[in-house]
Amino acid sequence: MTDAATATGEQNWAGNYAYRASRIHRPTTIDEIAAIAQSATSIRVLGSRHSFTDIVDADELIDLSGYQPKTHFDADAQTITVPASTTYGEVAQALASHGMALRNLASLPHISVAGAVATATHGSGVGNGNLATSVAGFEYVNTAGEIISVDRSTPDFDGMVVSLGALGIVTTVSLDVVFDYQIEQYVYGELSLDAVVDQLTMILGAAYSVSVFTTFAGSFDGQVGQVWMKRRTDGSDRSMHPGATFLDAPAASMQHHPIPGVDGSTCTEQLGVPGPWADRLPHFRMGFTPSAGNEVQSEFFVGSVDGPLALEALRNAAHDFADRLMVSEIRAVAADQLWMSPQYRRPSVAFHFTWHPDGEAGGAAGDLDRAVAAVQDALAPFAPRPHWGKVFHANRFSVPDTYEMFDDFIDMAHRLDPHGVFRNGWWARHLG
Repeated sequence: MTDAATATGEQNWAGNYAYRASRIHRPTTIDEIAAIAQSATSIRVLGSRHSFTDIVDADELIDLSGYQPKTHFDADAQTITVPASTTYGEVAQALASHGMALRNLASLPHISVAGAVATATHGSGVGNGNLATSVAGFEYVNTAGEIISVDRSTPDFDGMVVSLGALGIVTTVSLDVVFDYQIEQYVYGELSLDAVVDQLTMILGAAYSVSVFTTFAGSFDGQVGQVWMKRRTDGSDRSMHPGATFLDAPAASMQHHPIPGVDGSTCTEQLGVPGPWADRLPHFRMGFTPSAGNEVQSEFFVGSVDGPLALEALRNAAHDFADRLMVSEIRAVAADQLWMSPQYRRPSVAFHFTWHPDGEAGGAAGDLDRAVAAVQDALAPFAPRPHWGKVFHANRFSVPDTYEMFDDFIDMAHRLDPHGVFRNGWWARHLG
């Protein structure tokens, strides 16, 4: 439920969290940002508000949407440098005139670059790393008001990228880019859940980006909702050639939304119609409310080798959480070397859950906590790592046991911010 104890009136986009900060700064210059950083005792950066918890909350918040240094495309370095508050939809627009693209996008183009990077937010694809893996460098302001520039040659860079917002005020981010490409998107329905469990690895590798959607309702009756396949038209991803069926599931003949019963017109174009990468890789179109709007999300990552067993465990536990579920999405993400990335040195299968908030759809207070706990308990044997910006129970997850670079990350955070100005209550509960 929404917490009304807020001095600013600001909420996240889903409306399930109200920020407790007493003040929101809205600087327009780097000097103003530096002055704020120097004077603050507890501050975090407020981005596109797509987190579902208090991960970005503090005594004070800073909104960087008014600070807009010039976007710079570097053809030689194959990078684009953008303001931290830039959304991925805006990055795509900036790249279009140069004939360039990003390797990956999340399901929402509405999210800000710095916030997505700090939480290792991701797209889909066995060969695609999360969005943070495209970071070539960034600039941030520390508590002394100093402007610090880092890149891949900087010691501990792999620990600084997925920062969980705790190192400083990130002001610009440089992203790797590639040559432009097109995607065609196909949706298949009524796939057997038995087939998904048995052939999960093949399914998730069948195209450049693949998502499997299910409500787990009636999961023992053997049906999955939909499979979304996003295929590069240049054939470079070696994806399967689309047909009238996929594992006996029929191809859709109309636009679909991942959530059953919701109008598919807000989603990116399907039915195999080719289009620019930025208009197909996300599930949802810019200019529309992403997903359902009034919702809460959780997401957990397990090693790819454990994906089928983890799915079967969720299937067996579905009676404990399916009543709170709008839809679940299953996808793959490639391994990386970023210390606090959920994919650190582990190719992963993602299990995403879009929940009805407490009090919605007949749910009572505490029902959401019960559902999330049931999912975490089912996945516990597979060392799940949660999405940092979404809902999970800290007492059912040990960060030090799951992240081998945890101690190094904590040491770095204390070294770069010795007074804990950028650490908050969420940090204390989840990281100690």
